[in-house]
Amino acid sequence: MSVPQYVAKEALVRDLRDFISRDADRTKRFNDAIATAVAGSAGAHDEMANEGIKTLDDYLRFCDDLLQWVPKVSSKGDELLQKILVFYWVFDQPALRGLQTEIQPQNSNTDLSWLSYWLVTFARQQGLFLSTPQSAASVYSFYRNEKYNQEADLWMEPKSGWVSFNHWFAREWKDIDSARPLAGPNDDKVVVSVADSKFNGDWDIVDGNVTISGIDAKGVEWPIEKLLQTTTIDYHNGTFMHAFLGPTDYHRQHAPVSGEIIEVKNIQDQVYLQVATKNGGHLSGDRRLVRNPHMITRRRERLLSGGHGYYNLDAPDNAGYQWCQTRGLIVIQTKDYGKVAVLPIGMAQVSSVVMTVKKGDHVKKGDNISYFQFGGSDVVVVFEKKVTFKSGLKPGETKLNVRSELARFQ
Repeated sequence: MSVPQYVAKEALVRDLRDFISRDADRTKRFNDAIATAVAGSAGAHDEMANEGIKTLDDYLRFCDDLLQWVPKVSSKGDELLQKILVFYWVFDQPALRGLQTEIQPQNSNTDLSWLSYWLVTFARQQGLFLSTPQSAASVYSFYRNEKYNQEADLWMEPKSGWVSFNHWFAREWKDIDSARPLAGPNDDKVVVSVADSKFNGDWDIVDGNVTISGIDAKGVEWPIEKLLQTTTIDYHNGTFMHAFLGPTDYHRQHAPVSGEIIEVKNIQDQVYLQVATKNGGHLSGDRRLVRNPHMITRRRERLLSGGHGYYNLDAPDNAGYQWCQTRGLIVIQTKDYGKVAVLPIGMAQVSSVVMTVKKGDHVKKGDNISYFQFGGSDVVVVFEKKVTFKSGLKPGETKLNVRSELARFQ
């Protein structure tokens, strides 16, 4: 058992090193986590080796560097997502599960364990760096990548250039009506997609709970009240919809309906990311939010040129973890169809949800209401009234553009 000796540049990483060193059991747990994370049988040996991680000290050095890392993308793969996956892969190892707050409904809006709160603080500090001018040094590598630059000619580029990575990440369209036309502009029954995203499913809310298939053998009831963190809204028997964004997507959210903004808030919680490995062509989950492997949908597209690079780790994305994740809440009161709640939900380091509306504002369907900073993320929409979703939507497969038709009120 090796006590970490790495002398960190960042105080936050020194805090983690000291937390590990102060207790023999924690020291053993972290060493065991590194051992299983780098083992060839774990399926992520190449990714760990690519970051130079063989020991606990190597991993602390990796964390130290990540706090000042300038995002870039190259022909070898998507470094942007790859580093996040490697970072969380260690924390998702069995040896460290007991040190983190479990992803369960009852843990929504509770005090976090020391390690879970350290992860929140790490994400915040990295986010601060990504809002600095230094972080924009390699922004134009994304223009040269075939996955990221597919619609670059439609981006609005500021005359002053990109002042930070987050500035670029939250980029807008030159003409959104041309880039993302609005479906049903004069028909209030038409509900539009909140974001450029992949549809991941819809569920009925029954007696205030959502039971999501594929989570545990018997399913878990997830209370809508805990997700929304409010008792002023009645979604007792409405509809819950989930979609996820990839790193290459447009990261602004738009109103799915017209109406008055009656509630806006940020809900600070965890910065969780479940990391999975390929197993026989399927992704297998490796953390305490247990799923049937065949129900897992993969978040990442193959962001590689010519098919080369590392591709063993991925971030599954299914409904459930959002109850315990840092998120935003925007509630829209429609004229005829009740209330609609939009929840932009951060994935891991994407924990900064910036609201562009305030309580009392009136929005038209398709108006911008919020945006994310850094990484892939999720959106949840909760309807007070039942809706009928557009035919042909396939969970984990159907890609929807923002402002395109998602559903219709019944």
